[in-house]
Amino acid sequence: MELGTIVSTGETPNTQNFYFVASKESKVKKGLFVQVKTSEGLLIGRIEEIIKTNRYFMQPETISTYEESINLHFPTDKWEFILCKVFCLGVLNENIGKTTFPVSPGQVVEIAEKENLKKAFKFAENGLNLGNLIGHDLEVKMNLNKLFQKHLAILALSGGGKSYTTSVLMEELLKRKDEDGKAGVVIIDPHGEYTSFAYDERFQKNVNLIKGKDIRIGLTHLPPYYYKLFLPNMSFAQERDLNKIIEGLKKQEDVFSIKDILNAVEVSENIKQSTKDVLLSNLDSLKSLGLFGYYDTPNVNNLVSLGKISILDISNITSEKKKQMIVSYFLRELFNRRVKRKVAPFIAFVEEAHDFAPERSSKENFSKGIIKKIAREGRKFNALLCLISQRPVHLCTTSLSQCNTFMFLRITNPYDLKHIGESSEGLTTELQRQITSLDVGESVIVGEASPFPVFVKVREKEVKDIETNKNLEDECREFDESEGNKRKDAKDLMR
Repeated sequence: MELGTIVSTGETPNTQNFYFVASKESKVKKGLFVQVKTSEGLLIGRIEEIIKTNRYFMQPETISTYEESINLHFPTDKWEFILCKVFCLGVLNENIGKTTFPVSPGQVVEIAEKENLKKAFKFAENGLNLGNLIGHDLEVKMNLNKLFQKHLAILALSGGGKSYTTSVLMEELLKRKDEDGKAGVVIIDPHGEYTSFAYDERFQKNVNLIKGKDIRIGLTHLPPYYYKLFLPNMSFAQERDLNKIIEGLKKQEDVFSIKDILNAVEVSENIKQSTKDVLLSNLDSLKSLGLFGYYDTPNVNNLVSLGKISILDISNITSEKKKQMIVSYFLRELFNRRVKRKVAPFIAFVEEAHDFAPERSSKENFSKGIIKKIAREGRKFNALLCLISQRPVHLCTTSLSQCNTFMFLRITNPYDLKHIGESSEGLTTELQRQITSLDVGESVIVGEASPFPVFVKVREKEVKDIETNKNLEDECREFDESEGNKRKDAKDLMR
């Protein structure tokens, strides 16, 4: 379909931009992809801006001299035209390449054909269907390897659709065929946003939901490293004496608990009293978390299975320290086993990643270290990350910079935009401006997954929510009624 004709505007056409005048019949809109036949091949571009102009209304003094409407005296409607600014993405031949020579004024601009867009963006027939290309009736099917193999970040402001988009990704991973290749998935879920997968009959057989209250770290086979990690203020003398106690318990008992360690320290005659007091206090702080048991729950070896998702629902845990310990331990153990090829390749989705790998943190942030390590080294072993955050400015720059593909939903905070601009390659000033104007459910994908930015209207998710959020008024009324009933019951009891 022809859209219009290229015109010369002083500095354009050039190798980056050109303008064309839209024909009266064409239905141009911002974000539409276009094509132009050139000597280099088929040029693919994107309409960045649309300008409507009319020669009769260019000079203010012309309008002011007429007491009546100028439309009554001149055929103004015949001089109105639409000017479209196009950004040149590249030239399509066997592969997509850079534009090295400008198009010519007078050439015809057409709407880009589906097959050409598939080829330009390298969409895969067996890829993950995220939705439709904005402005086109074309499914965005991203290659699994390109989307995840060098880590993915999903970034947006609160309410921008991060969790919704992540749910769509999880659906696509669960629906993949064996011959297309499946990955194991673990998701750190601090708000219980993905538990609905475990109750949806279409997905539940491939979903393992682990509630936070059931999670335990087994002490029987826990390497000494973790005691030092979880007790960062422990001195050398305390660490030495604790290791001796644990080695002794391993020789005497098949299994032991943190209470057994405390008792062994208490009765030991080889530990100085000053060291013993501090060590007992530190161990008691671990005991109070209720996180340590005889064995790991869930079993780390069973946490990852090809084509299945394990959800660590830690929404009922209030202690940030406990949450970080869980993330640190299970990600570290999964990574270590993946390095030795003892578990399947996996993708770890980390919701609220800025809490688990913050830019600024104390030595008591237990999870940041392993997230940085997987970000730097995980791609060698197909231990992959998907970092999800609503505050990129608070997310560790090292981890964020190792993500080679980004899904940006709407972001308006200037500090967040500056941070992601410094952390991600290929995010131009123009793209940053467009990210601020995305609607809810719209995303732009930038990086390794596609040669060019892909603007996506995320498809509707299939998983059914187990409950709908109540609005503020309803929640207040229900709470008030509940409190009223409690007061009434108390009065009745007093009688």
